[in-house]
Amino acid sequence: MANARELALQTLTDILINGAYSNHALNEQIEKSDLTIQDKNFMTELVYGTLQHQQLLNFYATPFFNGKVKGWIRILIQMTLYQILYLDSVPEHAAISEAVNIAKKRGGQFNGKLVNAILREMMRNPLSNLQEIEDDAERLATKTSHPLWLIKLWIKQFGMEKTEQMANANNERVNVTIRVNGVKGTKEELKQKLEEEGIQCRDGFLSPDALVITKGNVIKTKAFEQGWFYVQDESSMLVARALKPKHHTKVLDTCSAPGGKTTHVAEMMRQTGMVYAHDIYPHKIKLIEDNVKRLGLKNVVVNLQDATKLTECYPSESFDSVLVDAPCSGLGILRRHPEVKITKKPEDLDGVMAIQKEILKTVASLVKYGGTLLYSTCTVNRKENDKMVEWFLREHPEFKLDQTLVERLPEVLNEQASTGMVQLFPGDYQTDGFFIACLKREIL
Repeated sequence: MANARELALQTLTDILINGAYSNHALNEQIEKSDLTIQDKNFMTELVYGTLQHQQLLNFYATPFFNGKVKGWIRILIQMTLYQILYLDSVPEHAAISEAVNIAKKRGGQFNGKLVNAILREMMRNPLSNLQEIEDDAERLATKTSHPLWLIKLWIKQFGMEKTEQMANANNERVNVTIRVNGVKGTKEELKQKLEEEGIQCRDGFLSPDALVITKGNVIKTKAFEQGWFYVQDESSMLVARALKPKHHTKVLDTCSAPGGKTTHVAEMMRQTGMVYAHDIYPHKIKLIEDNVKRLGLKNVVVNLQDATKLTECYPSESFDSVLVDAPCSGLGILRRHPEVKITKKPEDLDGVMAIQKEILKTVASLVKYGGTLLYSTCTVNRKENDKMVEWFLREHPEFKLDQTLVERLPEVLNEQASTGMVQLFPGDYQTDGFFIACLKREIL
């Protein structure tokens, strides 16, 4: 049976070579393994640690490859180097010995000898010096394992200091955060239920609905099965708070999957009114439906529909509130999905911005006069965020930024919220990077 290192290597290969998502690939391997809890944690550490520091590990390892190492062997060496450099609990000789055994088992004696020779050579010689990289942006990109184009983009938009803070935050490990289902009960009641099942938690920092899990697998609890909570980052929880839907109203969620914001809005409406949730992909529709059912919500209708064609489904001024949690570049969630640092390309941003514009143009007419349009993304890119809102306001002068947003968000966000827009940066409040803009449709 494969051990934790072998399964970590297979997971990394699936992600880096076959294009799998890190969370899906890791969960799939863990679910079908017979690893102990300790080994599962070690495997998770190897996968996310290697991904988060992949560019730096490659910087150190490449001089020893001589162009002859590709594929899974390169990944194995990076994973081993991660253990040696970052995991004090793993002896150097053990990391190397296990790597050689894996190489032999997976690729025969030749590959075992190759891996052994490269790793021994690396240990005998000094690694490349980051300080020899003269350009500040390039050095930061390598040190924090971010693509150079992204570091340059952030420096241009936010300055070097904020960029360095974000890049470092993206390499920090994160706790699971959950949102209490207010339809089921209170946060204190949920805390008690979780404690009875051996789960340790603390209150969140930004959202009154949040609990941060500090020990235990919360997904395996009865409380999860019974719909007492939804796994969600605190930044994302602020969307429903910003919207603050009234009871007995109609809300449209244009891009709903997997249903976190839809269900939060529905919970806040206390089973009154109706939330119309849409997504373009059938498998994502099932995700929404499953979450709505598990949480016990009765005021959600789920439909398969392209957000750019919603005017074909509803007449003008149909909704009191419209939520556009837009498809985006995802640059705010790199700490949860470190593979995005490797796979995302600058040209990808143009594609998502075109979609964002099309969705906003489509749904503007569906908002009632006096109603709310809330736009959000999980990215840190001004072109997709505040600049996108500025474009929309020029195209649709009947909409204005809602400065009463300050009344609905935490006090620490007052300065930003008073403008009607909030940009959270990775690490600011132990949350993902996230953007929210609240707009009101007025009669001209």
